[in-house]
Amino acid sequence: MIPQRFARSNCVMHAPPGMENCADVHACATTQGDCPVVVTAWRPTPEELVKLNLGEPVWLVVWGAGMPPVCVTAHDPFVGNEGNPSENG
Repeated sequence: MIPQRFARSNCVMHAPPGMENCADVHACATTQGDCPVVVTAWRPTPEELVKLNLGEPVWLVVWGAGMPPVCVTAHDPFVGNEGNPSENG
């Protein structure tokens, strides 16, 4: 997947030092109530698109000691919910 810049991005999440295989990614950092929310956009490569069209899964890899709440979706999280990215989860 290739990280994408998008209209509502308001910051760049930088790759951690020493992680050469990790790219910087444009993001929208906001809140839902008292909870911080970070939204990023990703576009599949042509090879990944072939796999997705064949029904292969999307894999989510989280570095760290736990699994934070996440949402993987093909729907624009800013459409249909008054700009609140966590309402479509």
